[in-house]
Amino acid sequence: MTGSFDLNIENVLENWEIHHAVREIIANALDEMLITKTKAIGITKDNDGLWRIRDFGRGLEYKHFTQNESDEKARFSGVIGKFGVGLKDALAVFYRRNIPIQIYTPHGDISLDKISKAGFDDVITLNAVIQEPSRPDMVGTEFVIGIKDKDMYLAKNMFLYFNAANPIDITDFGEIYEKSPGRKTAFIYVHGVKVAEEENYLFDYNIMQTNTVLKKALNRERGNVGRSAYSETVKKMVLKSANEKVIKLLINELDKFGAGTQADEVRLLDVQIHALKIYNQQKKIVVIPARETYELDGFDKEVIHDSGREILIIPDTVFAKVNGEKDYDGNPIGTFDVAKEEYSNNFVYDFVGEEQLTAKEIQIWNLRYNAFEFYGEKKYRDKIYISNNINIVKGYTGVYEPKEDRIIIKRSELKNIGSFFEVLFHELAHATSGTVDNTRDFENELGKIINALSKAVLGKSD
Repeated sequence: MTGSFDLNIENVLENWEIHHAVREIIANALDEMLITKTKAIGITKDNDGLWRIRDFGRGLEYKHFTQNESDEKARFSGVIGKFGVGLKDALAVFYRRNIPIQIYTPHGDISLDKISKAGFDDVITLNAVIQEPSRPDMVGTEFVIGIKDKDMYLAKNMFLYFNAANPIDITDFGEIYEKSPGRKTAFIYVHGVKVAEEENYLFDYNIMQTNTVLKKALNRERGNVGRSAYSETVKKMVLKSANEKVIKLLINELDKFGAGTQADEVRLLDVQIHALKIYNQQKKIVVIPARETYELDGFDKEVIHDSGREILIIPDTVFAKVNGEKDYDGNPIGTFDVAKEEYSNNFVYDFVGEEQLTAKEIQIWNLRYNAFEFYGEKKYRDKIYISNNINIVKGYTGVYEPKEDRIIIKRSELKNIGSFFEVLFHELAHATSGTVDNTRDFENELGKIINALSKAVLGKSD
């Protein structure tokens, strides 16, 4: 069939740049590839410097210029176009910008021209001029366009299809992507086409399930889609994710609350709670509200350290919501109280009376009184106990318990004098200083014991 077909474009999209028009041609090619399940589209630059966009579908026909909303595309999830006007808008932009374009299909060769409406010579409209196909045996549709490389780059950059990255998670509502290294802005895609950029989002998102608000916002221009149109869907995607990488990156953002630099997704309380519940399933953690971080004493820190749990400092509002709660597996959220109870439960003693000790063990055990003769803190002479076990998780050889004010030494340390007194003096320093390992006060107290012992063994020099 030959002739001219009036495109009936009354309002040309003045704010569209050339790459927006190229985007529509690419979108139609990708949709045809998806619907017909044909091979990948091709985008190449020929020897004449012209860009060629080729699909291998059924071939463009004149009737495709008549559609307003495509029933066929509406039936397929994941297709980009829906309204059938994007192609006509693109052609109008090319013509207005004096961009040469030629379309080849097995159904005809198509070019553009301004022609008077039949019977109304003073009304000039843009027409698709259709001629007999010069390539009747070809498969699909090929657009040949005289555009700059920059415009093709910008157009391709608007599609996930040309991004080599794989989603780090796929949810019922769409896909979550990690942002490219060094890129600060996040990209929001709908069915693979970028519709917005976000300055403070943690991830890129490709929304595959559109709600009424988003559908309304996806206007003919595909631009100016505000956050209010997609923020709820983004939130649902995050709340559906249990991906380890997604959750870890969300958890990392909690550390930024003090500085106020956290990503916008993590400002949502229900996202914070969700991330903590999932992370509690994946890792052993202890969450501490920010206001209590300065209230932990040395023994509290030792409890947390020995629990082997990862410490998370979280906002007070979040802690109030998760304190006493359980994760999705039914495990309690790892608060300090949980860690402390776990710490306490790990200490299982099997005390040994003197009558159970061997003769060699008794000989070493009785030397404890001699040790206290040189050191002033004699009150602990009768507060030392021997146990076959101390901690069922950690390989403790001794422990000082502040609550009971007693020292417990593992029976295996009675194998020789050196190992027994090494443990005894270490725990005695804890008892008399009231401090924990790796503190200046503890080291000073241990130094006092060594000083007293040196004088007792080597004699006074002053």
